[in-house]
Amino acid sequence: MNKLGYVHNDIKLENILIGKDDPSIVYIIDFGLTCKYLDQNQKHIEKEYIEKFTGNYLFASLNSCRGNNKSRRDDIQSIIYVMVYLLNDCKLPWSDFHKKFKGQNFEFRDYLKERLDIKYTKEVF
Repeated sequence: MNKLGYVHNDIKLENILIGKDDPSIVYIIDFGLTCKYLDQNQKHIEKEYIEKFTGNYLFASLNSCRGNNKSRRDDIQSIIYVMVYLLNDCKLPWSDFHKKFKGQNFEFRDYLKERLDIKYTKEVF
């Protein structure tokens, strides 16, 4: 998919399947949020603020949380978050934001801003 100039943009557990007969084969499904990262000349599309979030919040890259268009690194960052999640008892530092900010009238964009705090990235690594 990356060789074709597209990023998945929705890497999450529900979109990763393991082969039934050969568990060493991994399948990625659900290409509904796929977007191009290469232009018609096969050059990287310039980074651009697009003012909207797409993907899965739990495994979203920092670039995605900032509202920027996506590139291959965003899919890679999401895959790393999935692996950390699985190795860390199905938790990431931002997994419980809904509990942490309960009753504080937080909107989704507030969660995205909080997620960008460097302390959460440091907790992952």
